[in-house]
Amino acid sequence: MPPSVAIIMRAKNEMPYVRDAVDLLKQQTWSSFDLFAVDSGSTDGTLGILQESCANLRQINPDQYIPGKVLNDAISQTDHEIIVLLNADAIPQSTDWLENLISPIMDNRAEATFSKQVARPDAHFIVTYDYERAYSSLRIDPEFFSAVACAFRRDLWQQAAFRETGYAEDMAWASSCRNKGARFLLQESSVVEHSHNYTLRELHNKRYRQAITFNEKPRAGHLCYQCLREILRDLLHATARGKLHTIPYNMAYRVTIYRGIYFGLRDGRRQVL
Repeated sequence: MPPSVAIIMRAKNEMPYVRDAVDLLKQQTWSSFDLFAVDSGSTDGTLGILQESCANLRQINPDQYIPGKVLNDAISQTDHEIIVLLNADAIPQSTDWLENLISPIMDNRAEATFSKQVARPDAHFIVTYDYERAYSSLRIDPEFFSAVACAFRRDLWQQAAFRETGYAEDMAWASSCRNKGARFLLQESSVVEHSHNYTLRELHNKRYRQAITFNEKPRAGHLCYQCLREILRDLLHATARGKLHTIPYNMAYRVTIYRGIYFGLRDGRRQVL
């Protein structure tokens, strides 16, 4: 008997992507799943789409949205063997997205999997480049994980629930599970479209929020070295692609990321001390 599958979708103002995401779910070759959704205050029509498509919809106030707690609460409302997380703005790129995502779990090749993400057509050049590097099995960081589109065994979550404070809850959860011996697999045949063109301020705040949750000492020299190395790599990539006009923004983008990481690590360390 095939395992039971629960898809949990988190949403807040995800138009127009949520419509496409829900439509693709309806076309999946693996159709034996139950959809659960949590909306945290949508005002753009997202809520209406979910109300039409999801019998298991929960609404919360925006100030109640703590990523790890929302995930734990949603999973606890299910009794399915395999849990799938899919952000409402992540659009499956094929009708066998779900089947490909969960097959390594069913075949006991992994306890958790995550989809390859491709940037949207309107993504900034540097954003597309980062996605190409991050989601390549040849270059992927062995510690990398994203909960935007992923699947895992329920008993894995029962052994280690998501952290209910701060951000970067998915990376912290994956690290905890890996330390217990869990196998994580990037499933490149399971693809979703997902990216954001953050402003530099939004990008800084995102990296800051993520970094502040980790108890690590900020090493300014090491971060500067990494930043400069990536700026050089970005420069070479833009030159090879004939995208010289993107270089000023690419540099600002990269510096903003490392600035946010530095200050997040610094302030997080101060809170611990």
